[in-house]
Amino acid sequence: MFKSIEMRPNKVYSFLIEGWDDEITGVFVAEGKEWILVWENQNDFLLDGLRFVHKTKIEEIIREEDEIFKDKVFSKKYPSSIKTNRYNLDNSYLLFKQINEEEDLLHYDLDNDEEIFLGMIGTLEKDALKLKTLTSQAQWSEFIMCPFSEISTIAIQNDYLRSLKLML
Repeated sequence: MFKSIEMRPNKVYSFLIEGWDDEITGVFVAEGKEWILVWENQNDFLLDGLRFVHKTKIEEIIREEDEIFKDKVFSKKYPSSIKTNRYNLDNSYLLFKQINEEEDLLHYDLDNDEEIFLGMIGTLEKDALKLKTLTSQAQWSEFIMCPFSEISTIAIQNDYLRSLKLML
């Protein structure tokens, strides 16, 4: 488990996830008992989509020179773009229920940052979800079950998901 630090809204942080080679970087939006929500910085100085980081999977939270510099860039590039939280970050079941009601597509990662699971929530159980998977060519595929406890991050509302949705 990571050492918690006080995170301030609209500041950039990076998250090292257990078992991953790459980190997740984003503008901090909110923190709950189980999840942290960031506006994701996938490349360079681009903010794209929301990313939920499962607190049980965090190895370390970083705020160093790169994150501080990105703060300066983002404050000029996105001066009036402040994300607010409307998601339940205290309970995985309630978070997935809300995502299922409000979003068409999502992708999530497990303990390996090389593979994502993309699709739409089919059904929810008390501690797991059944995902109707979508291929990278926007073709519906099989259903898979995944316990919430195995999920490291969840992404919604990003360009990749919006682009695939156009093809459905």
